[in-house]
Amino acid sequence: MEAVPPQGAFTLAEALDRALALLQAGRAEEAADLCRSILRVRPEQAETRCLLGTIAFGQGRLEAARAHFIATAALDPGFFDAHRNLAILEQSAGRPAAACRHHRRAVALRPEDGASHLALALLYGQSGDEPEAVAWLRQGVARAPGFLPLREVYAAFCERAAVRAFGGGDPEGAERFCERALSLVREAPALTEALRDLLERLVRVALLVERPALAMELLAIKDTLDFPEVPPLDIDRFPLTLLPFPAWCAAAGFRHETWVAPAQEPDETLASASPDWLRPQIDRLPALAREAVGVALDAEIEVVQGFYVKDNYESHLLAGRRFLLREVADTVVYGSRVPLVAVTPGATAGAFRLPRPLYPTVTIDQPVLFLPSTPNYWHFLVEVLPRLMVRERAAETRPLPVLLFDLRPYHREMLQLAGLPAEQVIDARDLAGPDSAQVLYRLSRAAVPSAIPYPVAYRWLRNRLLPHRRSDGPPTRRLYLSRRGSAPKHRIANDAEIAALLEARGFETVQPERLGVLETIELMAEAEMVVAPVGAATANQVFLPPGGRWVHLCNPDFFHPDSRWNPQMGVQIPLLGRFHHLAGRFTDDPTGRPDDLLARLDIPVRIDTDALGRLLDEVLAHPKPWESGPR
Repeated sequence: MEAVPPQGAFTLAEALDRALALLQAGRAEEAADLCRSILRVRPEQAETRCLLGTIAFGQGRLEAARAHFIATAALDPGFFDAHRNLAILEQSAGRPAAACRHHRRAVALRPEDGASHLALALLYGQSGDEPEAVAWLRQGVARAPGFLPLREVYAAFCERAAVRAFGGGDPEGAERFCERALSLVREAPALTEALRDLLERLVRVALLVERPALAMELLAIKDTLDFPEVPPLDIDRFPLTLLPFPAWCAAAGFRHETWVAPAQEPDETLASASPDWLRPQIDRLPALAREAVGVALDAEIEVVQGFYVKDNYESHLLAGRRFLLREVADTVVYGSRVPLVAVTPGATAGAFRLPRPLYPTVTIDQPVLFLPSTPNYWHFLVEVLPRLMVRERAAETRPLPVLLFDLRPYHREMLQLAGLPAEQVIDARDLAGPDSAQVLYRLSRAAVPSAIPYPVAYRWLRNRLLPHRRSDGPPTRRLYLSRRGSAPKHRIANDAEIAALLEARGFETVQPERLGVLETIELMAEAEMVVAPVGAATANQVFLPPGGRWVHLCNPDFFHPDSRWNPQMGVQIPLLGRFHHLAGRFTDDPTGRPDDLLARLDIPVRIDTDALGRLLDEVLAHPKPWESGPR
């Protein structure tokens, strides 16, 4: 077929359309041949030459493409696409200055083109010229207000600048950048997922600089993304002051008691026997042990959702909708159905939203002792159960029914071992119904215990639970706590190989999920050494005998310099005996590995058997305290 029939059987426009269709169908050479046929007849045809340049660019022939685009611009100096394509080509070739020149020419020809403004902003940003980059962003938003990528990049720049300002001790500057980002998002013709994530980060910055009203404005925009099915008037939005327990009680006007409870003293050899990353946290233990604990009495509170998972509380205690009890140093809750957007470390304010149709209200008028709850064995044993110590100190709390959430059989066994009669336990899920995922509980007369510092919790757990042991033999058992029968999270990829190595050294393989709580306590109390992967069963370290050793198998990132677990592990280690850890290697494809350190806990690891054998031999070579005298 001839590209351009001499009789003019189809027009130039039709020929160009045909060439473009061939290119889009992946037939680049045929499209190029057709373009060359057109140019033989119409050598001055700029659009055809530009298309030929585009084909060459797609084939990786950059110099040929560049020649075509330059020729196009010479034929038609006002041809926008020629300058834009030259800019893209120069950028691909690593010539940013030339790319900027052509993008500027493209903007001059088409001032409303948002993509060219964005390209210039990114180029100047990459070169370190931040003022010029911001100038192009600002101009681009003004000239192309509907081009969302410009707003996303400009607002993200404002968020980063706000964080820098806050880190540099300039809260007013941080506030100004947050407000600029707010205006960019507020005037956007639509909201994207990128803007949703940005809004969440901006809320945290606003809280850090103590601008809760600004956080509320940001939330009002985010509500339309998070709760599209809820009318705006049906969403309660309110800021709160975040307070530690004594200040929370005092601010809310609650009658309360506080005291310093007996704490477990650290072993003298703990610091010298621990890795360097752990020692700064061990130095905190004496101060942590002296932190006051207590209970609020006759407190009128609201509890949102009512339980928590792992380290991120989803159970928020509100006093008069003004004060939030701050339970942990870092609470970040994700998900559109959760009312709290963020509590950032160092913040003094929180931001809440309660979409009323999503949160049915359950009113509890009878006096109760409130405990948070969790389906996680570790967190319930170490962080929830010790709060029952308030029943020993504050006599008026002793007869109160204890309100918990989402109770499991092992919860009930722990509560009974701690001295709480079964008939005194109320499961809040029985009040709200099994299908209630989001609930607002209103408690008119609650006794609310504070969080318990780990050294205090350890001592109380040992004093309350170890006496239930049915035997008191010497601690000579060696245990491997395998996760082979539990969820894949924290799994050891070569579990059978590790179990065989340990069996040869006298270890028993135990699956903790098959044991009752008391059985587990008895095993731990009789162990001279325990080998265990990361997981909830590590809470049982608290029941090790004096001098007992724990070998912790983990992934390479568990003690990463950026890991949130470094300080946690420092205060959660057994305050008796010694702690050792051995990192394995990931078994996944590293190119698909998530960036989030918490998500990496799901990746199985392979433990080097030779390294584990050497560590065991080294640990077992130390003398055992019970062999040289009475316990």
